[in-house]
Amino acid sequence: MCLIAWGVGAYLSYCCGYLPRMATISTAQGAIKIERPSPLLLRKLRSLLPFGACQLASSDGGDPKFGIVMQCDEKEVFCIKQEAVECSREDATTWMEIQHWICAEALSQFKAEGFSGAYLPAPYLRQRDSGLWEAGLSHFIFPSSSGIEAQEFPFDPAFDDHFGHGSTIMLKRFLAHFKEAFLNSKLTSPQYFSLNIRPRLHLQSLAMYFLSVGPHIICLRENLREEEDPAWTILAGAGVKTVYHMPSVPMAIESADLAVTKFAPPSK
Repeated sequence: MCLIAWGVGAYLSYCCGYLPRMATISTAQGAIKIERPSPLLLRKLRSLLPFGACQLASSDGGDPKFGIVMQCDEKEVFCIKQEAVECSREDATTWMEIQHWICAEALSQFKAEGFSGAYLPAPYLRQRDSGLWEAGLSHFIFPSSSGIEAQEFPFDPAFDDHFGHGSTIMLKRFLAHFKEAFLNSKLTSPQYFSLNIRPRLHLQSLAMYFLSVGPHIICLRENLREEEDPAWTILAGAGVKTVYHMPSVPMAIESADLAVTKFAPPSK
């Protein structure tokens, strides 16, 4: 979603005016409270994201949506792409869904690591020149300079050079939980074969479902799909009691709009 041509100022508002509301999703493994993120949590997320985030003004009086800025002018947010072996479109669609379930399990364990940064594991779908499809996993990692990921772990140039001190240990710990979740599920994992740094648009189709910020899990999908998505049962079974709902879309801005998305003063 790109707001550059529309004039961002007319469509955006500072995200910390989002008022809390609560609902409950019941699963066979227990109930999960669905809450709107607090202003404090939103400010924390905005501070971690390279180009910030903002609330999109609602024209119909419904629940507000959010924009997570993935591009500012020509600069994109980068990720670590966990690439999988090519497959048919049908198989790729299946792998997208399976990776979503496994990510839910992995995040439920990862959030207990004590990191203060944000972590977005997002399945992606990308068509290759051969006509076959990649159904891999992208890792958007935003470490906190004041968190244990930077304060208690040594600088690791593997990915810290690009994403900041703490990103490599966050990736290693998430991948350990991801591997364990696949083993526990008895499902066969895709054949992953590389980790590469890539810009967001390289991924083509991106599924932003769940994001962790410190110990909190945020659902970024507008439709919770509480009836048909097994991820809620997986989260409840892992002991997750609360998930924050922040329906979001990736967006592009101009550098002048950083005054809104990244540097706006806290609301009173």
